[in-house]
Amino acid sequence: MRTGAEAEEIETIVVVGSRQPVRSVTDTPAPVDVIGGEDFTNQGTTNLPDLMRTLVPSYNVNTQPISDEATFIRPANLRGLAPDQTLVFVNGKRRHRGAVISYLGSGVSEGAQGPDIGVIPAVALERVEVLRDTASAQYGSDAIAGVINFVLKDRPGGGEVEAQWGQTYEGDGEEYRIATNVGVPITESGFANLSAQWHEAEPTVRSVRRDDEIGLIAGGNPHVRRPYAQVWGAPEVKGDYTVFLNTGLDLGERAGFYGFGNVARRETEGGFFFRNPNTRTGVFARDGNRLLSDIDPDNGIDDCQGVDAVVEDNEFFDGGNRPGCFNFNKRFPGGFTPQFKGVVGDSAATAGFRGSLGRSLAYDVSYTYGRSDVEYSIRDTVNGSLGPDTPTRFDLGSYTQTEQTVNLDLTHPVDVPVFASPLHAAAGVEWRNEQFEIGAGERASWERGPLADQGFSTGANGFAGFHPNVAGKWDRSNIAGYIDLEADLLPDLTLGTMGRIEHFDEFDTTADFKVGGLYRVNANFSVRGSAGTGFRAPTVGQVRGSKITTEFGETASGRLELRDVGTLSVTCPEAAALGAKPLEPEESVTFTAGVVAEAGPLSLTADVYNIEVEGRLGVSANNTLTDAQRRRFGGDACVPGSGELEARYFGNGFDTRTWGIDVVASVDIPTKSAFLESGETELVFVGNWTDTKVTSHDPQFIDPKRILQLEESLPKYRFNATLRHEQDRWSAFTRLNYFGPYTETHLNSERLRIDAGSEITLDAEISYRPLDGVELSVGAENILDNFPDENPHAGVAGSKYPESSPMGFAGGFYYVRGRYVF
Repeated sequence: MRTGAEAEEIETIVVVGSRQPVRSVTDTPAPVDVIGGEDFTNQGTTNLPDLMRTLVPSYNVNTQPISDEATFIRPANLRGLAPDQTLVFVNGKRRHRGAVISYLGSGVSEGAQGPDIGVIPAVALERVEVLRDTASAQYGSDAIAGVINFVLKDRPGGGEVEAQWGQTYEGDGEEYRIATNVGVPITESGFANLSAQWHEAEPTVRSVRRDDEIGLIAGGNPHVRRPYAQVWGAPEVKGDYTVFLNTGLDLGERAGFYGFGNVARRETEGGFFFRNPNTRTGVFARDGNRLLSDIDPDNGIDDCQGVDAVVEDNEFFDGGNRPGCFNFNKRFPGGFTPQFKGVVGDSAATAGFRGSLGRSLAYDVSYTYGRSDVEYSIRDTVNGSLGPDTPTRFDLGSYTQTEQTVNLDLTHPVDVPVFASPLHAAAGVEWRNEQFEIGAGERASWERGPLADQGFSTGANGFAGFHPNVAGKWDRSNIAGYIDLEADLLPDLTLGTMGRIEHFDEFDTTADFKVGGLYRVNANFSVRGSAGTGFRAPTVGQVRGSKITTEFGETASGRLELRDVGTLSVTCPEAAALGAKPLEPEESVTFTAGVVAEAGPLSLTADVYNIEVEGRLGVSANNTLTDAQRRRFGGDACVPGSGELEARYFGNGFDTRTWGIDVVASVDIPTKSAFLESGETELVFVGNWTDTKVTSHDPQFIDPKRILQLEESLPKYRFNATLRHEQDRWSAFTRLNYFGPYTETHLNSERLRIDAGSEITLDAEISYRPLDGVELSVGAENILDNFPDENPHAGVAGSKYPESSPMGFAGGFYYVRGRYVF
């Protein structure tokens, strides 16, 4: 990580946080981390969210093994806030959000719709800038926790090719990546830099046998899935490719064109919860008895008469030999485990011109288009209400997120005689359009079949296809204007202020401001701070999205069972009946204060922050939608059907206060000794402490369990320390990662609470360059093969470890890599 003196030495000018030019990372009023591209490519993991986790300790992301759509675009948290409370840029331009809405997110991420940074290949990155401060007054909605800017390579020549292979110590999770980057000059005044990556990964398995699975096998059922009825681990990823292009061309002394964009696609498939052939309601059972159906009730013969419907513990029942008496045990005598698949596509393009008018007025005008889509399907499952005619594979429909942005930015330095520097004034306008589309699933994935009135479940079991009633296309536009003012009032004092007004079609106009300053006490020590307001507007998808999925829930007697749960748009009549209200933007107030110190080879920054968010958006606790209510809405319902349904909805239901401290330090270490005669050695320490409290809430919206998740599901303490050495043709690094304690409500049940302790992992890599331009590397992540605390409730659903572990739960991973630079 390039921080402090090193960043200043290489003259890295940060793009985010200040529109005043020529600002290094230690000379900004707001804290900014600059991470070099080589820090991403010289690691074992190949997924950008996991790479960010190792380099930015306040950034958390986990495996998401059984999390519906969140398995395909994993939610990540900066400073303990939701994924869509961090704004993401590429080359300083707003990145479109992903199509996936994380309905399951361990509390913190529930209901979030953040960007999909997993499509960005590490080989394309020149550096990454992380602004750890509110920035809505500068950049608009979403920048409550901060801004992450991915800066693409712009070299006009040369390139590199690399190939990497690795797998876990357990022998699964085999993963490989092939990536390349090449720069091409365009005439004498331009460039085109192309990056491409192909990646695939096999699944991992960290399961134990479920208690009911053991009972079925002991009862003589030979059809239970082996080796485990249910798999917990990383999903399979296939056909994962991404291509990025970054271009630029000088058009004269005062004008230039730039453009960049990408296309990407990947397939991800993972398993859902096991359907027990004796107990799964709506498929195999009803009210504790076997669910039987007389297929031809009009023939005057009850073909199910005499069939024993009473379920004995662990009894093996194959449906009997009654052709006219239907039971899903005939088809799935060992139960079944649905397999959920998402095909994620992503594309984007930005084109713009920047230059100057006259000597000092600089302009930047651009247009950005972005699209994310995901097509859902499920196999090895049934639509129970279709009985023997049900297919076992369903196309469930799709989500599509499309965004367009037009920016005009102007900067102009104004000479103010009493100031120590010109007053750098910036102003601009932005127009943005956001569109969300839901594509309906095939009819069999959602229809109510002839056996529904007999207690069989409706729709694809596990994840029902999107009904035509919730399908459609909606959009929203907003326009904003801003002004920034920043100057050195004194040689050692920098002050800045900024404001932004933004108007949305669906919401009131918002106005945000921010003030910040940096005071250089002496050449080696500075203090800085800021105060500002922020906001995040609900996405169109959060306003319009609805679905039915299957989750664990507790019965009145405290028994856990699978049940269908509907997540409803606030525009649905069912949601209104449960108390849903129109969504409003979240609003925040943030204060930060910090110090910057440099003493010889040591560079240190420490920043404290306090973020208060009002009206946070999320999904409510589950409510019972009665049979009478569902029938009353009839054809206008978002989830047509009958019977009781657990349901929840989006809303602004609680306020939070998040505060903490970030510490970043680097030191160049003298390396000359009896063993090392030359070379360069650097030690980098990055640490974070974050604490979130729910300060107020609507008790009808969230319950104590959700409050526990919001406050305790992420570790409060995170840090890593990295030691690097480079000498002649050799280089190596080792990294110590610390993850603090956290709490998981396993299977979303407070009764299955897991208070997991802290963990430490160790990464190491060594590289050798036998020839100029050739580098061979071998390394391991979690080299000591450490695991989180084991799950004391593992027998309930087969998860050996807490699924939300911030360090993952795959164990050690070793890899080899070859790279050729030309």
